[in-house]
Amino acid sequence: MTFLQFVGDNTSVLRFGWSRRSGGNPSLFEPRELLHAYENRPTREVRESGELLIEIPLSDASILEITVPDPSADWIDSRVRGLCSSLGNIDRRAQRVLRGGFSIGWIELESEQEGIIDYWENGVNNEYPIAIKWNGKAWEEAPTT
Repeated sequence: MTFLQFVGDNTSVLRFGWSRRSGGNPSLFEPRELLHAYENRPTREVRESGELLIEIPLSDASILEITVPDPSADWIDSRVRGLCSSLGNIDRRAQRVLRGGFSIGWIELESEQEGIIDYWENGVNNEYPIAIKWNGKAWEEAPTT
């Protein structure tokens, strides 16, 4: 059981990427929109540290930052596409647990099977990392021990 499952699993209903709970505001992580942005407008840069930085522009003019330690890994594209499909569900659950007020600071895909989504509290210097794992079809929150 994951931490987010323990706290509660009350999934909101989405229609065309708009959450009825959010008053009809579009979701930043709607799978089709995020995948389209990744396919058409990303930037890629290998940092001095040797890691790959992928920046995906979001509909609110912010940037989703994804880092990968090995820029030559052959799994990067498939796992980032999987992340585009999974991130909306992961984020909705995290926002319920964190009671809003947090946004994704960055995502690190440590390997083709594991990663971390680091949430930052808005206006405060607090972080809340969530471990994720690849289940063979999509990314999901990793169980806590």
